[in-house]
Amino acid sequence: MGNLTRRDILKGLAFGSMALASGGALAACAPAAGGASGTDGASTGQGAALRYAKRASEVAGRTALETDVLVIGGGGAGLCAALAAAEQGAGVILCEKTSALGGATTLSSGKIPAVGTAQQLAKEDGDSIGACAMDIMRPSNYSVRPDLVYTVVEQSRDIVEWTEGHGAVWSVDDALYFGQTAYRMHTTEGAGAGLTDALIASTEADSAIETLLSCEMQGLVLDDESDAVVGAWGKNGSEEIAIFAGNTVLATSGFANNPDMLEQYCPEAVPAVKVVAPGATGEGILWAAELGADLQNMGAYQGHAFHGVDNDKTLEQGVANNGGIIVNQDGNRFMNEYGGYSEMSPHVLAQPDGIGYLCFTDLQREQSKKFAEWEEEGIVLRGNDVSQLAAAIGADPAKLERTVSDYQKAIGAGMDKFNRSHLPASFEPPFYAVKLTGEIRHTQGGMATDVAGHVLRADKSLIEGLYAAGGCTEGFSSRGGAAYMSGNGLIQALVFGKIAGTAAATETRGEASLSTWEKSAADAYL
Repeated sequence: MGNLTRRDILKGLAFGSMALASGGALAACAPAAGGASGTDGASTGQGAALRYAKRASEVAGRTALETDVLVIGGGGAGLCAALAAAEQGAGVILCEKTSALGGATTLSSGKIPAVGTAQQLAKEDGDSIGACAMDIMRPSNYSVRPDLVYTVVEQSRDIVEWTEGHGAVWSVDDALYFGQTAYRMHTTEGAGAGLTDALIASTEADSAIETLLSCEMQGLVLDDESDAVVGAWGKNGSEEIAIFAGNTVLATSGFANNPDMLEQYCPEAVPAVKVVAPGATGEGILWAAELGADLQNMGAYQGHAFHGVDNDKTLEQGVANNGGIIVNQDGNRFMNEYGGYSEMSPHVLAQPDGIGYLCFTDLQREQSKKFAEWEEEGIVLRGNDVSQLAAAIGADPAKLERTVSDYQKAIGAGMDKFNRSHLPASFEPPFYAVKLTGEIRHTQGGMATDVAGHVLRADKSLIEGLYAAGGCTEGFSSRGGAAYMSGNGLIQALVFGKIAGTAAATETRGEASLSTWEKSAADAYL
């Protein structure tokens, strides 16, 4: 990927895409039934006015396509769903509204937590499914659904091996990630783009999968006699089409690129820099909500506290982990800088103008992998003493002097006023600083599903013919806010994409039933 920034990738994906063309249609986005915490569980009813869905008879004039399984959305979840369905012998149509497959997965770091893989066992053997599940649930204070968490952890080894069969190459990172108690973070060769390249190659090589790019589905198709989903309608380029399917899988991503939905559900993240997929406009969530789908965790999202204002790139969190501090424009610290990058993002965004300055010394500079790059880009501010640093960042010198002095005293005491105990040996001049703000990367809320990917109403009844996976579904990072564990979004997309595709290919519409999870001996903590 060379020196491309995430912004460069986003701009490239947006070119020729139809994703944002539908923005006006999605602007008035309050779901017809339900809100952030759920819906009333009511079905649409044959006499109900539908904004997005159409009855089969209403799309009779459109060009009709037929398939066993329709997958809407070509990111990681959609690619896995299409491949898994085809492996079960189903014919698949995969619709992607933008001009390229990959979605948010392409923009990701390609990292997932996985337990018991050959790669992990070569590094350590002290991990367990239970330990990984507890680590994932800890940031939310165990308020998220354990059945979703345990399902993805139980199948994490399988998804690594399965994607390896499709050309992905995984290795275990040497870093012990914040909040995780074992070396279990797996990264694909080539990061997210490398992963999607492998999955796309397998998809293109599979004759059972027909891929339609720049194919913008605009709503679901319902049976004339019931509320069962029998496909979707929209445009394939300029051609008006209706695709009829035995079962339909929504893999339409979240809503981080829909300003109105973001304002409604994640208002504190509205000013964040958007490092999101162009297609993350939330329409699949709206379609399902109209049919009575239960919406959960709609206020949850992944943020990142280290976006460089002056180079428009994600900065190096390690500078903070190794003892750097973050001050606002007044020169005051406002949080413990040793923590989750997502959890820290709303703290940065809450400062005046959403701006912070990552301040550090030679101790952190010498450990930095990016400092030379920052110098070349000209984004490093300097001061031979606190007053010079204050002048460089435009802060009140007296306030910054007090901030630095307090931190120096805290180092001697072993803990600061924010209960930070992960402290450097010293914090002495010369000083350096880089300007930062917060990012949003993807939302983590959406329609509730069971552990087979069936879309659920609030009363746990199934919306017949409808499955979902990935960013449009109920996540397990938090019930609301920026609590997040690295790899959560991608592992959920891959595992549940495969699960939903398999179920959609092997179940007969109208005969599926609620799938539940039960804890077993395999889920033990140790």
